Amino acid sequence: MRAATRTRDLRGEEGSVLLSAVVLLSIMLTIGLASFAIADNGQQRAREQRERETSLNLAEAVLSSQGFILAQTWPGSSAAQATMPDKCTQLTAGTQCPDPNTIAAANSSAPAAAIFTSVDASADVTWETRIRDNSGQLADAFDYASADASQTATNAQSAMTYTCPTGCRWDANGDLKLWVQARAIVRGRPRNLVALLAREQFAEAFARNTVTAGGFETSNNGNKTIIDASGSQVVVRCTTPSAPCTDYEPGKGQILPATVVRDAATPPAMSSAQVARFKSAAQSANPSTYYTSCPASLAGAVVFIDLPAGAAGCSNANNATYNSAAAPGIVIMPRGTLEMKSTFYGLVYMANDQASSGTVLTLGANAELHGGIAIDVLGRLDAGQASGSRPTITFMPNAFDSLATYGTTGLVQNTWRELGAG
Repeated sequence: MRAATRTRDLRGEEGSVLLSAVVLLSIMLTIGLASFAIADNGQQRAREQRERETSLNLAEAVLSSQGFILAQTWPGSSAAQATMPDKCTQLTAGTQCPDPNTIAAANSSAPAAAIFTSVDASADVTWETRIRDNSGQLADAFDYASADASQTATNAQSAMTYTCPTGCRWDANGDLKLWVQARAIVRGRPRNLVALLAREQFAEAFARNTVTAGGFETSNNGNKTIIDASGSQVVVRCTTPSAPCTDYEPGKGQILPATVVRDAATPPAMSSAQVARFKSAAQSANPSTYYTSCPASLAGAVVFIDLPAGAAGCSNANNATYNSAAAPGIVIMPRGTLEMKSTFYGLVYMANDQASSGTVLTLGANAELHGGIAIDVLGRLDAGQASGSRPTITFMPNAFDSLATYGTTGLVQNTWRELGAG
């Protein structure tokens, strides 16, 4: 009887431990799954944040790259409207757009050379840039929705009104400032930036000699000053104190001061980097003052005459006046010869790449130059006689003081900002 009762008691508790175990296991499983969900959600948010940061960094890199390109080839003339792209993308190849091979690995045929090589930038990456003038409806702020709308304004330098039907892709108002907008999307995470970039002037060094040449001669025997180097000097690379090194009349006061510096080690007046900067400045002038043949005028802040090798020299018109004492310029000829028959305010630089030891620059009868002259290598100057008692060459200090090109592009303060996704 007692044994039967004990058996019934045991049977009455069948499954209670299993039920408790199942309940506890369910609770633990629920907590574990919730923990996994929380961890997975955190990882998802961290991945999204990382992708957004990568997108922002990529947009900044593209904007900076576009700014660097602008520093090298500033679109300063209306001709740039036809050559600057409406926008640059990761599919665009060209000298005026960022190079896809140096931006993101996903867009590069040489991923090892790319800036962004992380897993985020290895696929599903796009970017674009736009260049627009800060004029018209974009004068005060960049509006992404209006980037391709018509712009009408007045050029500050020429006072001419202009209209760009689909947005100005060049410095149309002439204030040396441009909007650069850069948009990047990394794995579906867009970031959209814009900044106003200004072209910064770069002061150029140039030896403050009235004349620097291999040698010179005066084609007049008159008793008058032909080269007035007062406040400066005349320097030649030839060392013989007579003709043909320096062929003039010392006893007639043709050179002031009378002493001519003879130094065979006199360096070139400009480095190749300087010449390249001046070339860029002439190309981006509005209108352009870069010429590959003899120009009709020598007027302009920088006139660059880039004759091909072996071309004949240039001769400008009689009795013209180019520039002014208040606004001098510079004429640069890498190669070839030049004959001037006019009044010119500024500097003349003959690089003499042809390494001629003959006459490279001729100042004809009645020509006047106010500023300075530099002829590299052993190239010679032939200075004729200005009309009346005026010197043919007169040292003018501010021609050297105002000598400048353009260096990099700089961010205009308080213009960098992030736009909507666009």
